[in-house]
Amino acid sequence: MKINAELVLKLRNQNSWTQEELAIAAGLNLKTIQRIEKKASASLQSKKALAAVFNIDFQDLDYEELQMKPCSECKSNRVYQYKKHMEFGGFGGELLPGLAPSMFSLAKFLPVVCFDCGHIRFFASKEARDKLEASDNWEEI
Repeated sequence: MKINAELVLKLRNQNSWTQEELAIAAGLNLKTIQRIEKKASASLQSKKALAAVFNIDFQDLDYEELQMKPCSECKSNRVYQYKKHMEFGGFGGELLPGLAPSMFSLAKFLPVVCFDCGHIRFFASKEARDKLEASDNWEEI
């Protein structure tokens, strides 16, 4: 089953645990932890073990997909996304300032367009989102 690998990684880092330490604490194999964090896939038993070690409800580890459909403007299900994340440069600099993986690269995003109304949305890559909290350029609202 799909699992929220980002949350697993975040909670592991908050506890300052290595993957091996998490595996020991949860009673799981190291390869299981590596697979969960890389492929966001876990058995129900592994999911329950992780929830117990992090002291959270196992449903908190449910995988949540980005909401691409329906369109947030017209509610159409005729929504298209570009096949891969893009980098944006040119006029005005980068689209997501301060969220690039390194100083010499641009942050990646995924464009989504509604066929019916033309509404365009952009979804920031995981690498860009991981930098939000520590960034001086962004603040939570």
